[in-house]
Amino acid sequence: MAFFDYPGSGVPNPVETEITFLADLSEAEWARILKVVETRQFRAGENLIQSGDQDDAFYLLTSGEVDVLIGSEEDERIITTIAEGSVFGEIAFFDQEARTATIRARSRGSAVRITRENFETLAAWEPGIARRMLVELGRILAMRLRWTLSIAFN
Repeated sequence: MAFFDYPGSGVPNPVETEITFLADLSEAEWARILKVVETRQFRAGENLIQSGDQDDAFYLLTSGEVDVLIGSEEDERIITTIAEGSVFGEIAFFDQEARTATIRARSRGSAVRITRENFETLAAWEPGIARRMLVELGRILAMRLRWTLSIAFN
């Protein structure tokens, strides 16, 4: 049983619950976002984020799956898998502290990387989209925190 596979927690696993980031945006709105961000391709087994690194970006997974790992290299544990359509790296985006986990590609894929600088540019030109982004990131963080707490205290 993995760390997040806790029986009877009563709170659905956010990976098994649909978490599609900004699913209601139009193609035109997505085009405006994609003008200010970078897209990154990756291979299976590649680390996209390394625990302890300093970085202020979050990622939107546009294809593939990634694993979230904690612990030392000798004792790494997969705590969950993130699927296409969701985000990762949002904690460092908000608090600008070191990364809390390693993110490793489970499969080949791609992700949109959004730095704080990219976000500030977007916010200046598209404040409505930026606001929706923050609300969605907050919703996802809250869902993940609620799930984590349900496991820790059940």
